Formats: sequence, C-alpha cells, structure tokens
Amino acid sequence: MSSMTINQFLFSLDIDNINIVKLCQFVKESNIIHKVCGYANKLSSIQNQFDLQLHDEGSSIACFQALVDFLRSLLNSNDDGRIIVAKQKLGGQPDEAYLKFVMLCAEKIFSEVTQDAYAVILAGGTLQPIEETRLRLCPSLPPTDIKFFTCNHIVPPESILPIAVTRGPSGKAFDFSYNSRSSPSMIEELGRFICNIITVVPEGVVMFFSSYDYERRVYDAWMTTGTISRISKKKHVFREPRNSADVEAVLNKYKEAIESCSNFSQDTGVNGALLLAVVGGKISEGINFSNGMGRCVIMVGLPYPSPSDVELIETIKHIESISSSFSVGDDKALSRKYDDECELQPGYDILRKCTRGGREYYENLCMKAVNQSIGRAIRHINDYAAMLLVDSRYAQTSSTKSFSCPADKLPQWIKARLSCAQNYGEVHRSLHQFFKFNKKNVEIL
Repeated sequence: MSSMTINQFLFSLDIDNINIVKLCQFVKESNIIHKVCGYANKLSSIQNQFDLQLHDEGSSIACFQALVDFLRSLLNSNDDGRIIVAKQKLGGQPDEAYLKFVMLCAEKIFSEVTQDAYAVILAGGTLQPIEETRLRLCPSLPPTDIKFFTCNHIVPPESILPIAVTRGPSGKAFDFSYNSRSSPSMIEELGRFICNIITVVPEGVVMFFSSYDYERRVYDAWMTTGTISRISKKKHVFREPRNSADVEAVLNKYKEAIESCSNFSQDTGVNGALLLAVVGGKISEGINFSNGMGRCVIMVGLPYPSPSDVELIETIKHIESISSSFSVGDDKALSRKYDDECELQPGYDILRKCTRGGREYYENLCMKAVNQSIGRAIRHINDYAAMLLVDSRYAQTSSTKSFSCPADKLPQWIKARLSCAQNYGEVHRSLHQFFKFNKKNVEIL
C-alpha cells in the first residue's frame, strides 16, 4: 500500500494531459453510465449462458458511479488530498486491489458554505472530540469563533453506570496495550472477569475488542482453557461475523436467545447472551442495542488504529503541517506512552516524531470509536445499561504526564457518572445495586 499526491498519480499514469473537467461533464450530460449499464444488462439477458458473478459492492451502476466520483476527486487541490494505492484490502484477497482518494482538508469546499452564512451548525451524536473536525473543515478559523454546545442525555443519570475497571477478580491490573494484551495471563484474567460479570448482568452483554484478530485470539484461548464452556452455562455466546451478509442472522439469533431467557432464575440456567464484537466493525456503528439487547457494554482496552495505516499516516502529516501546538516537556512524556503502546508495529516512526497535534488526533480517533461503541446501549428515555471500560489507562488522570487522560474525551453525560473501581469487588457490588434499582423502576413503570 502506498500514497501519492494527485499530481503524482496523474503523472504516473501519463494522463495529466486529459481534461478531467470536460470528461466529467461529458459523463453527466451524455448519461453514459446508464446507457452502458443498460446495454450490459440487455446483453447478459440474451447471452444468459454466461455465468456473470455480481460483487457485494453493488450493481454495475454503483461501480461506474464510484469511478466517476474518483475522477471528480482528482479535481481537488494537490495539497488537499492523497491517493491511496493498495494491491489488496487489509486482511483481504490479493485480487482485491483498490484506489481511494483521501480528503485531508475540506476547508476550501467548506468555506463555500461558511463565507456566505451568518452561522453554520454542525449537529451530531459523536462529534466529540471536536478538535479533529475543526482541523479538517476550518483550520484557519480562530477557535474563539467556534462555539461548542453539548446537552445532557435524555435518560436520567441513574440509568447509566460507566465504570473504569482497573483490575480483574484475582487483583491483576488490566493492561491491554500492544505489548501486554496477548499475554496468556491477561487473556485468562479477562476470562475470569467475564465469568463473574455475567452472573450479575441480566439479558444481553456486548463485548467490544480492538480488532478481529484480537477477538479471534481471545476466543481461541478461551476455548482452550474452557472459559467459553463456563460462560455458556450463563450466557449464549455469539461472535460478530466478518461477512456483512451474515450479520443480520447473528443479531437475530442473539436477540432470540435473550428473549427466550427473559424469565430466568438468577441461580440456575442461562440468563441471556454474550456478543463478541469488534470496534469499527459491522456491529459497532449503526446498530442499536436497546433494552435487553445491551444491558452491559464492555470495552476491552483502547482501540487505537494501526499506526502503519497509510491513510492515518498521511492525515497525521497534514495535521502536523497545520498544527502549532507543541510542548517539549509534554512531548517527551507522550513519546514514552506511544512507544509502549505500539512499539513493535511498522510505520510507527511518524507517531514518535510528530508533535502534540498529531498525537492528539491519534487519541481522538481512538476515543471516537469508544464513544460510538458504548453509546449503542442507550436508545430511549426508559433504557438503562452499564458501560465497563476495561483497562487501567481509563483511570489515568490528566496530572499523570506520561499518559493522556482518555476519560476526558468521553461524552459529558457519561463522564459525569464515570467511577474508577480499584478492585473487582467494587465493580460487582455497583452492578448488583444498579440492576436491582433499575429493575424496580421498570416494574413501577
């Protein structure tokens, strides 16, 4: 996988002499996409002896439209974007090569809106942390001209229970940084933690891992040690599939398992289901786990993106070029933190060398993913859920200079209720009281 500027891409293909503006205009005015697709469909119906395979990405019209959109992206300023050239998708097959345009700065496009408006409102559920959005849309706009407003959630404070879980049942500190997360003792402690949690949490539990590979590694280890067997005595276990076509079927089975266990005895029998999911996967975005579908959301570690990702590296380079915040003392401390996080991963030099602006962006990507995942559980005013952030780093304070403070980047409605448990006993006791209280409230309603 590699990246290049727009001009480099055009010169490398020797197409810099083509007028792309006229080409895109011709495509629009001639309606050639629909004409070509119509001819292809007609031909395939006549020659139906050919076995034409349709790809998951969509119809032929969508493929042609993607090509036209890519051509239009080449009209952007040379410094505003990068072309990613990949011989295969991450974890995909060798024949899954692709081209992708990455917009690094949309200021010129966004300024067409801001320069003619008295005010522009950006509204969303997961805008926090907001700094990345500012750098991508309006980096030259003074921060004093931007007003950030956040309001309380519709649910009452007692309907959520966010806890930073620092230690497991045996007292071992949870550390899911890159160098520690795959150790057998850490995975075993996580298994003990889950086995205890499911005895007190009713209905559905959704557990998020940082990647498919790590989820598979943990699941395989739990299968070997018998942890999955112990979990299955209390919760049906489901796993997020890699194939998008299988997601709906898994979710339906997960929901059915929870509904079938709605009238259970706390002491005997299965009391719900456990879904092992992946941050940034098919389940973490766009799917709601309201009511019994998500009485508890567990976030394992801090899901930092791979520092070897070309798109990430190019974005950080761009942010570094426009960011002026730099502090020598803090950067030395932060460098130790990042060295520990992904020391062995290739392409990590960019994060070691960049200043606070680039590192802040890297942190924000991680916490946006966390916020999107844990927010899946609360979907209406009478909903309630526990949110367990399993890693000792969630309990770090901003006064600890060698680490950032992830909790500061949580939404205000969660951060205001966040507690840091120093031992597992505190977690178990809080969960028991929380579900006992909310169960009574639901019965009253």
